[in-house]
Amino acid sequence: MNHWMWLLSLVGILSTAVVFGTDMFFLTIGRAALRLASPFAGTEIMGFFHLFADARMPIWGVSAILSNFLLVVLSKSGQRWFYLASLLMLVVFVILYNLFSKPINQIQTEAAKTGERLDNGRELQASWDRVLLIRVPLLIVSLLAQCLALLVASA
Repeated sequence: MNHWMWLLSLVGILSTAVVFGTDMFFLTIGRAALRLASPFAGTEIMGFFHLFADARMPIWGVSAILSNFLLVVLSKSGQRWFYLASLLMLVVFVILYNLFSKPINQIQTEAAKTGERLDNGRELQASWDRVLLIRVPLLIVSLLAQCLALLVASA
């Protein structure tokens, strides 16, 4: 593995780790804290989180996907399959995000910006939280595959 591939691999791992860390925070801490907040406060907080996160987090996801894609294309040996597995996990993650999480993000963001009280705020948050139970394992598999690729390359 040459220096460029090592660099691409590290970019992929670090970018995936940023997304993973964010989701893991909400899975382990955010969900519990939001359950204690009033429905209005929870919607407002998450709406403003999404306002900024939906603008800033895509760079990390794109970076992770692009680096894994390039590593699939450039790899000549066994680690290609690890990068392909990682890439597939990231693509499924994006699909799930776009289908289930993003629509909720948009509703919460609009409510937070306008000060609207959502009658179904808790239900929306519960739906968003349930998707984390799928998204986090996908990110774990992606990270493990990327780390295993580096181990195989180092052997």
